[in-house]
Amino acid sequence: MALKVMFFIGGLVLALQVIGTCGSPSIIPADSSKLDSWIDHNMRAHEQGKNDHALDKVLADAEKASKVIKVRQDGSGDFKTITDAVKSIPSGNKGRVIVWIGPGVYHEHITVDRTKPFVTFYGDAAKVPVITFDGTAAKFGTWNSATVAIESNYFVAANIQFVNSSPMPKGNKSGEQAVALRISGDKAAFHNCKFVSYQDTLCDDKGRHVFKDCYIEGSVDFIFGNGQSLYLSTTIRSVAKNTGVITAQGRDSVTEDSGFTFVHCKIIADGDTYLGRAWREMPRVIFAYTDMGNHINGNGWSNAMGAPTKASGNNNSVFYGEYKCTGPGANTSGRAKYSKKLTDEEIKPFMSMTFIQGNKWFMEPPHLKLISLVILAVQLITPILAKPNLIPSDESKLDDWIDHNMKAYEKDKRNVSETINNKVTLDKVLTAAENAVKIVKVRKDGMGDFKTITDAVKSIPSGNTGRVIVWIGGGVYRERITVDRSKSFVTFYGDEDNVPVITFDGTAQKFGTWNSATVAVESHYFVAANIAFVNSAPKPKGKLNGEQAVALRISGDKAAFHNCKFIGFQDTLCDDKGRHLFRDCYIEGTVDFIFGNGQSLYLNTTIRSVAKQTVITAQARTMVSENSGFTFVHCKIIAEGDTYLGRAWKDMPRVIFAYTYMGPHIDVNGWSNGMWPIQAQAKKDVYYGEYKCMGPGANTSGRVKYAKMLTDEEIKPFMSMTFIQGNKWLIQPPNLKR
Repeated sequence: MALKVMFFIGGLVLALQVIGTCGSPSIIPADSSKLDSWIDHNMRAHEQGKNDHALDKVLADAEKASKVIKVRQDGSGDFKTITDAVKSIPSGNKGRVIVWIGPGVYHEHITVDRTKPFVTFYGDAAKVPVITFDGTAAKFGTWNSATVAIESNYFVAANIQFVNSSPMPKGNKSGEQAVALRISGDKAAFHNCKFVSYQDTLCDDKGRHVFKDCYIEGSVDFIFGNGQSLYLSTTIRSVAKNTGVITAQGRDSVTEDSGFTFVHCKIIADGDTYLGRAWREMPRVIFAYTDMGNHINGNGWSNAMGAPTKASGNNNSVFYGEYKCTGPGANTSGRAKYSKKLTDEEIKPFMSMTFIQGNKWFMEPPHLKLISLVILAVQLITPILAKPNLIPSDESKLDDWIDHNMKAYEKDKRNVSETINNKVTLDKVLTAAENAVKIVKVRKDGMGDFKTITDAVKSIPSGNTGRVIVWIGGGVYRERITVDRSKSFVTFYGDEDNVPVITFDGTAQKFGTWNSATVAVESHYFVAANIAFVNSAPKPKGKLNGEQAVALRISGDKAAFHNCKFIGFQDTLCDDKGRHLFRDCYIEGTVDFIFGNGQSLYLNTTIRSVAKQTVITAQARTMVSENSGFTFVHCKIIAEGDTYLGRAWKDMPRVIFAYTYMGPHIDVNGWSNGMWPIQAQAKKDVYYGEYKCMGPGANTSGRVKYAKMLTDEEIKPFMSMTFIQGNKWLIQPPNLKR
């Protein structure tokens, strides 16, 4: 159900956003009052999918999986800084991530690197947020002086002010460059944005870009680079007191498509100003239907300031064009001889979306107020549409409940075209994998295919598409194993009567917490049954630093663990990220021994603390919009000393215990106030819930005030397979003894 809702939202967002071009091409109108209508006309053509004007497939897919994260300086959003919001976006991101930035001045130095496409920076048009930094070329180099640097593709910004707050240059050009924004990614759009600095304000570095309804302010070369960009209805202001130059376009070859086209723009200046200079050999800049103030130099284009030899000696390679501009500075009678007064035919290639191939990617920015209403509507109807099969309160019926669900999934596996209850089908890739099962045996005595689990895992090819069951014989395997992300559909299977033990003594001091894991699983659709995962590092002496010792780290999505043991001390189980099921398991440790940002369901699992004073969970949710959290149902907690159910390792943890037996060592407060991050101190976004637990430690009369005693309605979202979207991927483990 959650996936259907996501696609429903994505479809509505896409319908709100898509814009392209019609196919003749449609020329930008001479009347500026018709510019928005021209864009609307193109948008309709794009929405209707006319001719070849479909969005790039990767972009269309990204817009169907939109996600909004909020940045608010007052702490009411997901993050307080834009930097942290950008860091939260995973490398290889494939869905549109809208970073909704609240009003205020953000003193940050930000890079959206090339691995993070489909990012939007969105601000309120009535209260535009300002991003500012004072980087200069003298300190960082021109390239890295940018307040914001965008290196990824399909970036969008709307209602944002980009500022480099370095002081006005004193006249020495060397080291005084101070970039407000550098755009190095392809297919980027900027709507109603401001770019403010002095020298080198906007680095339009490379790629195809649109700037619409923007404002750009600077002194020298303040729009520069080798971008292929269309500037529409944009105000350009030179604040140079003596001589200013607007553009320094960086085209080097006649074969390059790059260039700057300014249409229906307005130029104002404080002093004598040139439209551009030849920073590189073969610059291309066009001004059309643009209002030019009286400070535009009569020559229009500058020969000075280090124009390359080839450009200054062979002006035929310099393409500086003007077309039907207006205002006192538009008089072309005194223009440099190499500038071009373009004809109606000559201007056409630069006067439509085809100049930037916008028919495949150009989109209107989101309207988040409207999107918020859509999301709210979906949230309201979701409980009506979703009727999850809730976990029974009677523990003796739990296996029957699981069997009922699993039978449905196994039936579906046999017939992909058949739906269960008209809505449940396994993931297509999983169904295909389960129809191509391979078994490899690991036996320490040499009677199998391999003697070590490491060698068995190495034998699985990257990009594996079939289920590979690694059948591990009894014994103790002293190995440190990683199942990397390229090896999906792997099962570790042991005999429940002779459970194999995988052990290693890695610690954070030697490997770092992340890599200390005895077994690290980074791939999707992993299954383990009847396996003991052990970190045999010695018990910590009390120092938290460097003593973490992980038995298992699960970083892949859609993983299940059946009848497994996880044994260590500090940080035993790293439930890192992804959707997971732990059924009939045993987890032992001292401090934070179930930690991470997984979205996981723990059923009929024993949790044992072996410390005199301890914390069980350290859940790592950082945003209210994240679905992650740990739910423990029909579990049992036993301890040797005072034990807390959890602490806020990150800002917005979510942990629920339901129908769980709690022994006498559970601290009466339930949840620890110790070792909290600063943002979590407010406790308003900390979600710690308990529901109908039992045992001497389940008395909630002394619980911390921020703990929630959940009602029958409040517990429902956490009490079915829908919490982990298990209807799409959860299947019974193999039974190789049959």
